[in-house]
Amino acid sequence: NSVILALTLTLSMAFVPCLPGFSSRNRESYVPAFADDNSGVPSGIKIDKSNKSNVSKSNLPPSTLPNGGRITLVGSGPGDPDLLTVAAYKIITDPDVLIISDRLVSKEILDLIQGEYKIARKLPGCAEAAQEEIYRWCKEGLDAGKHVIRLKIGDPFVFGRGGEEILKFREHGVEAKVVPGVSAAFSAPLLGSIPVTHRGKSNQVVMCTGYGRNGTSPDLIQYHKEQTIVFLMAVGRLRELCERLINMAGYPSKTPVGIIQNAGCPNQRTVVGNMENIADLAEEYQVKAPSTIVVGEVVNVLLESDSETGEPVYGLIQNMTAQAL
Repeated sequence: NSVILALTLTLSMAFVPCLPGFSSRNRESYVPAFADDNSGVPSGIKIDKSNKSNVSKSNLPPSTLPNGGRITLVGSGPGDPDLLTVAAYKIITDPDVLIISDRLVSKEILDLIQGEYKIARKLPGCAEAAQEEIYRWCKEGLDAGKHVIRLKIGDPFVFGRGGEEILKFREHGVEAKVVPGVSAAFSAPLLGSIPVTHRGKSNQVVMCTGYGRNGTSPDLIQYHKEQTIVFLMAVGRLRELCERLINMAGYPSKTPVGIIQNAGCPNQRTVVGNMENIADLAEEYQVKAPSTIVVGEVVNVLLESDSETGEPVYGLIQNMTAQAL
């Protein structure tokens, strides 16, 4: 349920000759990677065709049904239409598609839709029934030969059930295309003036969901002072989450916590507190989904302190709606 993000060096070319600094014995060797036959690797690069990609489309269903029906999962980002990818914008504004949207996709993005769309009312307590309704709507669209767009908040593959839906659509006999979206895990903190990493404050980031499978609570990451945790879909159990982090994961009760609601939208708000008071503050300011929760010392890095006490300022510290007025 948790994904620890780290910077990795990826060799995108099929084979890369070793650098001159290596010994003569290794200088002529190369680092093997996986490549398909039509890899497009420039001439002069050694390719061992015996090492091929283990991803084959030969056993997958077609991307388009005989009647023309097809489906695309599209990430809509955190909510601001300006943060849509170009590909997402083109698809959303196509008047000939059928869009099946999540409930939390912003009104600003829904207003861009030119054709038919349906919104899944995936409310707390009825998520599974709503998901089955989504599958039914998608199947009806495919059977009618339509291009079905499964519009999801954030990125489809970041706690968005994207993988589950791909597998379900395969049962319907079609391989879905995926258009990535800007995940709220990184964009929401940025829009709330909270860097998820900062030298001397955080050198690692952990992404978690507030709800595991069947509504269970996910395993917790133990406290580390230079660590940031970003929780998605967790505002509904914020009080329980903070209690568990303190009692079971060793978090100090004064650990800073920030909540960014409706990131990138005209009604964006940021509420800041600590483990002890953030649940009360969230209730006071009626914080609701979609919200991104950030836990760690980075919360206060860019925020001004009280001019008299020098202590962090708690409460509603950013209100885009009030600024617009």
